[in-house]
Amino acid sequence: MILRIALLLFLSSLVLISCNPKQAREKNFLKDPNLSNAEKIERYLESDSLMGKAFSPGEVKLLRTYYEQRDYRPFLLGQASSKDSLFSQLYERSLAFGIPREYLELPGKKAHPLELDMVKVVHLARMVEIRDKGFLDTSGRPKTVAPLATFRNMNYLTKATTFESAKNYLMALGPKSDTLFQQLSSQILSFGMKYRLDTSNLSPKDFTTEEKRTALAKLSLKNKGYLDTQQPSNTAFESALLLFKLHNGLDSTLQLNDYTVEALCESNVKKLTRAALSLDKIRHRKNSYGRLVLINLPEYTLYFYANDSLKAKHRVVIGKRSNETPELESEIRSIVIYPYWKVPASIVKKEIMPEVRKNKNYLAKHHYTIRGYRDTSALDVSKINLNSNGYNIVQSPGKWNSLGVLKFEFNNRHSVYVHDTPQKALFNRAVRSFSHGCMRCEFPAELGKQFLTYDQEGRRKKSMRPDTLDTFLRVGKHNVFPLKTKIPIKVYYQTVCASANRLVFYIDIYGRDSQLLNSLKNVQKFNF
Repeated sequence: MILRIALLLFLSSLVLISCNPKQAREKNFLKDPNLSNAEKIERYLESDSLMGKAFSPGEVKLLRTYYEQRDYRPFLLGQASSKDSLFSQLYERSLAFGIPREYLELPGKKAHPLELDMVKVVHLARMVEIRDKGFLDTSGRPKTVAPLATFRNMNYLTKATTFESAKNYLMALGPKSDTLFQQLSSQILSFGMKYRLDTSNLSPKDFTTEEKRTALAKLSLKNKGYLDTQQPSNTAFESALLLFKLHNGLDSTLQLNDYTVEALCESNVKKLTRAALSLDKIRHRKNSYGRLVLINLPEYTLYFYANDSLKAKHRVVIGKRSNETPELESEIRSIVIYPYWKVPASIVKKEIMPEVRKNKNYLAKHHYTIRGYRDTSALDVSKINLNSNGYNIVQSPGKWNSLGVLKFEFNNRHSVYVHDTPQKALFNRAVRSFSHGCMRCEFPAELGKQFLTYDQEGRRKKSMRPDTLDTFLRVGKHNVFPLKTKIPIKVYYQTVCASANRLVFYIDIYGRDSQLLNSLKNVQKFNF
């Protein structure tokens, strides 16, 4: 038996030995001094085996077309150094154009210079394709980018002689009529060209003391290009820190709190890759807004559009990291004045009932009543089994109500809404992640009046007048007012936004962009 196993191992080794030289011989011609580079490229392109191992079918087709029209001359090999320098600049600053580095990974040392020449051609084609068509599919996930750009487009970039001309060409690609895309694209370019592209991603858990956080801030601000030295003056350090906070949607204090440390630990390469994700997400978004509510969760902001124009902008509070607010699309159907709050079962179990067991007056103090599932009349807390699950807890309307005095209802399977809140001070925070999942809106009455203003358009019979909302709020009674025209609402997740004159990298509060970035590791790699 042992002899048989040994024989099998020996035969297997012979097979491996015999195969490896065969694989190596496939590329032996690349070392032949009697062949010109053009002859080597032509022979390489004719080999389905060699091309199929390293490139996708779309890339094979593009390379054969490209080199055939160049009489198989190399793209960069043997060219003037300035040409290679131009490619290097595009390669190093690809994130400034919204092109993730994962799509432009150079092969290892095993690749022959002519193979590297082909890879660089593919890289330019990928740059064109990503700028023009993007790298996310319709479901918002990274896709394999096949350079299907027309030969004319890609060829134009290979003929560019200066970085400026190549930059202008790339920036002209993409949805030209989308103002949001163009604005964000411009700000990404500006930031990507100005600041250093550091790559070190650190763990916030390693910086718990004030001394360590200060050292982190000085090192990170220098590595990212906000400081020239790691030993700056107090004035220079404070100015750099405040500018960094402005770029990261943080507060305007000098405090090195947890969110500031989180932002300092993230490299500019990762920040700009998140920016590339945000840029690509815009491609799939509706570009025409009749009447629409948009809520960007990481930005903590609600936008109301009517007649393709921004009519209102409100701060919002969203779910905690342990109670994430979902992304969704629905239609706002009604405005609820002085709403009841039916407390979700999870909050009843984890937060309210432990307090009730300590103090049976807790419910009355906070305006809660216990109601049965079928018989919804109020129950006496002293006469029920507090360990039972056969009841609901409802908070009565009032300024004390957790939903505040206004609620905007829309159907969704997550049971989340946009509503008011008694906790007004939370709107002064930069990072507003405090709720159980719903979106709390600042100045909801003003938003409601905007809804009612446009709800009357085109109606023979007028709906509720905007000023009437103030009257009903003064009365203080529960009322539900259906909108004559439902308002579409879209809750989305975009961590990087453009303001009028700067780029803002908001905290990836739920880590959803980090998950997408991890999936970029699966893009097709070159195999030589």
